Amino acid sequence: MKQLSYIKLNRAETRDLLQEINPHLDGTTISENSSDVVSASLGFYPGYRLLEITDRSNNPARKRYVIYKNDDLVIVDYTNGPIYALNERCPIAISQDNVLQYARMFFNFVRGKHGKFQIVESVDEMNWREEPTPNARRSLSEMITPMSIQNIEDDGTYVLAANIIFKNALFACTISVRQNGLVRLSQEKILVQDLPLMDDVMNV
Repeated sequence: MKQLSYIKLNRAETRDLLQEINPHLDGTTISENSSDVVSASLGFYPGYRLLEITDRSNNPARKRYVIYKNDDLVIVDYTNGPIYALNERCPIAISQDNVLQYARMFFNFVRGKHGKFQIVESVDEMNWREEPTPNARRSLSEMITPMSIQNIEDDGTYVLAANIIFKNALFACTISVRQNGLVRLSQEKILVQDLPLMDDVMNV
């Protein structure tokens, strides 16, 4: 996930973590001998880490994500339920310093019934099926801006301006993040349609 600082776990740490995580997976077992685990701190979840597990026993290799603390873990299943439940019991600590990171994490790990809403902050983050022409790339670069905080409401809700990809279209939108971690997408404005992008379902 963008803008996180990952540390690779050694073999002993990988073994110990997988012993805890494997019983919670969907009937699969990840071997320490065919996997790598990297870890990153999450500022909005005090004491928790994001684990990225690469299972090389599959071809292609499969990535699994876990939000982990010594006495708690969340297997990312690409629905909002586990994240919202963690927000309550952690509890989440949203601030001006970490709200953008939280929004990136949320949209990276939550997918709707009809597909994924992918935050994009530069044209280089778009997963092209066919490489765009230099003119098309330049035009898109002028439309896409990094996500930013536009306003902080009286109740502490952060109002963000962002660009998102949904299916094969680029949108400008507003993202609201409440102090309890509840996320709402609004004011979607379509910028470009029919972009030659990869199907996001193939990149789970």
